[in-house]
Amino acid sequence: MKFNRLVLAISLGTAAGAVHAADRDCAALARYDDGRHDVKIDEARHYDSREVQTPFGPPQNLPAHCHIAGSFEHRTGADGKPYAIGFAINLPDNWNGRYLFQGGGGLNGVVREPTGSQASGTESALARGFAVVSNDTGHVASGFDASFMKDQQAMLNFQYQANAKVVDLTRPMVERYYGNSPHHSYFVGCSTGGREGMVMAQRFPQLFDGIVSGAPAMRTGVSNLALRWISNQLSKAVSNARDPFTPEEEKIVMDGLLARCDALDGQADGLIFNRTQCDFDPHQVSCSVKGGNQCLADAKADALAKAMSGPVTAGGQEVYVSFPWDTGIDDTAGLPGLLLAGGSPPEGGNGADLGQQNVDAEFFVASSLEEALGTTGTSYNVSSFVGKGGKHIFYHGESDAWFSANETVRYMGEMGKTNAWLAPAGSYSRLYLVPGMAHCAGGDKTPDSFDLLSPLVQWVEDDRAPTGVVATGRSMNGASRPLCPYPQYAHFNGGDPAKAESYVCRQP
Repeated sequence: MKFNRLVLAISLGTAAGAVHAADRDCAALARYDDGRHDVKIDEARHYDSREVQTPFGPPQNLPAHCHIAGSFEHRTGADGKPYAIGFAINLPDNWNGRYLFQGGGGLNGVVREPTGSQASGTESALARGFAVVSNDTGHVASGFDASFMKDQQAMLNFQYQANAKVVDLTRPMVERYYGNSPHHSYFVGCSTGGREGMVMAQRFPQLFDGIVSGAPAMRTGVSNLALRWISNQLSKAVSNARDPFTPEEEKIVMDGLLARCDALDGQADGLIFNRTQCDFDPHQVSCSVKGGNQCLADAKADALAKAMSGPVTAGGQEVYVSFPWDTGIDDTAGLPGLLLAGGSPPEGGNGADLGQQNVDAEFFVASSLEEALGTTGTSYNVSSFVGKGGKHIFYHGESDAWFSANETVRYMGEMGKTNAWLAPAGSYSRLYLVPGMAHCAGGDKTPDSFDLLSPLVQWVEDDRAPTGVVATGRSMNGASRPLCPYPQYAHFNGGDPAKAESYVCRQP
């Protein structure tokens, strides 16, 4: 059933009356009190239209909606600072009966406009009629300011508690406004939001019917360790690990990678889709193997191979996964590719430590209780989420220079093994890997615009499991490609190479 406030009001009176009713009902939420939360509503206003800024794209024109902004759980922290969980809700006039929770990013600390634009292609969840919610997870900060972590409750809210609390508060508010409860609930997020989606499946399995987790920031302490590892390995072979390779050396590496792996998907187009059969090794372009003038010094080839393979302890134990050999490792725009900048942890401030690295000691710190409270990378039991019919779609850019796509591949494998007694992984989860894409979006050449929300809804509500998903992007000059559920890949099948229908999803 589709709930449409405007149509209902028109059927009872005039269009002007409908607008007046929407204004009145929205304003009434300023006095919302459920008796359980110390709710403070700062804004409850109906907009016929509204233009908002977006973090990484052009301004969005929002459809007619009721905008609610407020906070709850007000307190003074152990550090003497004021805290509260800030939230916002956009309730569209053309409500489709669904609730969508928009995940955060970085260390949160800000309430982003709830539009549900992540992984939704060209039309946001709000524009489609979803009631969309966002929050700051219980603190105010900017960038990667982690000072709030000194306060225990603020740390707990950020790591895993706040989002569930916001659901508990806001879903009844949605019901109050529309007079009906949402018939399905969804969560979509990337990076920290991707991790938060995993938290929902792992720790609050009854809250959501479907989840999209992009480039999840799981095991962040270990992933930052891995980025420092890359810089440290490169520093051993080059004079400047901030700019480790000359343009000529970069070209040697990239030409060797493309020659080895680009055409494995049937089309040499500067995108590597058949990643499982890509066996590039920088030693293949080293001077001792390739010879000639256009080669990479053996020491640099050794350092690069070791850097991309991921950190190991003194005893040789793998600490973090390898990073994929992908065409975006030499990206220059936005987040620099690993080949250009080496590892640069997002929380590193001035960048990676280029001194001697004690992997064993850093791994011990990264495994501390505070880190473990928010980690999702080693929690695989999602049997309650699966048992109630929950569906979980993951996606990850192959050129993500902060969190390796191989980490999400690893997690999916372990999750599948752990829950195999209940159901095969393919019955409740999908993973889409995006060639050329950096962290969550962007890349010099990448099909980074795609809609995973529609197939998730179809899977949850109609039991139609997703297959290939058409993707395009600003860097693609109008071309499109299908993204295939891993381990399948998009193989060129003849026709116009710029059109997604010319490709088929094939097993490697």
